[in-house]
Amino acid sequence: MSRPGVIAERKESVSTSGTVLSMLFQGLSLLPGIVALFAVGYAAKLISGYIHIEYILFAIAIGMVISNTVGVPAVLVPGIETYEFWLKVGIVFLGARLALQNVLGIGAKGLVLVVLEILLSIAVAKYLANLFGLSRKLGDLIGIGVGICGVSAIIGATGAIRAEEEDATYAIATILIFGAVMVFLYPLIGDLLGLSDQFFGYWAGLSIDNTAETVATGFAYSQKAGEIATITKLTRNALMGFVILIYALVYARQGLTAEVSNKGAFLWERFPKFLIGFLVFSLLATLGVFSDSEVSTFKHLSKWVFMLAFAGVGFKAQLSRMKAGLKPFLVGLGVESAVAVATFVLVALVL
Repeated sequence: MSRPGVIAERKESVSTSGTVLSMLFQGLSLLPGIVALFAVGYAAKLISGYIHIEYILFAIAIGMVISNTVGVPAVLVPGIETYEFWLKVGIVFLGARLALQNVLGIGAKGLVLVVLEILLSIAVAKYLANLFGLSRKLGDLIGIGVGICGVSAIIGATGAIRAEEEDATYAIATILIFGAVMVFLYPLIGDLLGLSDQFFGYWAGLSIDNTAETVATGFAYSQKAGEIATITKLTRNALMGFVILIYALVYARQGLTAEVSNKGAFLWERFPKFLIGFLVFSLLATLGVFSDSEVSTFKHLSKWVFMLAFAGVGFKAQLSRMKAGLKPFLVGLGVESAVAVATFVLVALVL
């Protein structure tokens, strides 16, 4: 072999070794935060064994107390940020115990409810943003966040409509504040009104913004309510790419952003990929691919990874975010209240 070839081979070897070491260090940097998620989640499980309230609420509460008192050390932050990954894994595993006919059970009526909820959120946000003198883009971000998929939708729409980073920060803060409150408030309302699992599941799935908070709220009420809330919320998530694409096209035609060159690629980029995993697992469950023991294993795995996710929800619920701005908070309060009441009425009429 020629000398240049040897040198190139050595450079490639060094580069590969550097990549492996980089990945290793990155993995190790996540470990402290993941351990913190596990510790909080497991502590919540132990407490719920003595106080017969779903561990989900304790996991979120403990995380919130830590985050809003002593604070979260910087070394824990990277690992805590993985909570959304654990949530998505848990949802995929959840598909193994939900046959496809149950997933599709939301039906045409459920899809209509989802579309109505999205349209209502966007319309109310536009009206209130104009009323309070907020920018058009901030109002749109709040409407998209409430209507579809919380933080993920806001992040996806920010680039599409070329919104300012400050607007995205305000919108995300507003969404996270109300999401944390709803996890505790909704089950209390459900118990007070004696709502059925089906009613509560649809209501939570339609009106709560972030996927993590929606799943947590549903399962805090009951297993069945959690499953219905998750399926309903995933239907909203599936429409995220379409709604953001419409916004991108409208803004582009008004000369506010660049044209979307490839609509198909745009949709795929913003489609929640974990939803595909959920549907695949659900299809396999429908076909009887999984044995009873395997379904039981997936059930336990989903509970453990959800435990990490719900602890992360608590850590991320920082009350200091309320200082982000009073007007966005008031607009968010108005949109959230309108959506909560309207979806409650719609579910009551449909069921």
